[in-house]
Amino acid sequence: MKKTLIAITLLVSLFSFGVANNMYKFGYGFNDAFWRLVWSIDEDTVWAKNFSEDKFSRVKVGMSVKDVLGLLGDPLHRDIECINNCFWCYTWHARGNADFDQRWLVFNKNQKVEEIRKSFFID
Repeated sequence: MKKTLIAITLLVSLFSFGVANNMYKFGYGFNDAFWRLVWSIDEDTVWAKNFSEDKFSRVKVGMSVKDVLGLLGDPLHRDIECINNCFWCYTWHARGNADFDQRWLVFNKNQKVEEIRKSFFID
């Protein structure tokens, strides 16, 4: 019984450390950090060249396309023709069904950041 209690305590401690690490490393809240740990076996994020969490965290709603490009550089993907909203994806998934760290920006028709998407996307 004592060995079982020690094993459970160790597993809970390791899991808690993993969640805390994801909260710190990715700037996630508990929910995204928890699910990133649970689904880490299927996580398959591709990051834009020279991407950094620090730079992405400096993006603010209302920033211009020019300011974003100066800060983050080119995204992995961006909408070619934008009527109302344009998506810029600084992360993507290597496999079509993989879970990944979502770092996307949505620009409005005035080419200003309208939305910042930072989460762990479960596919």
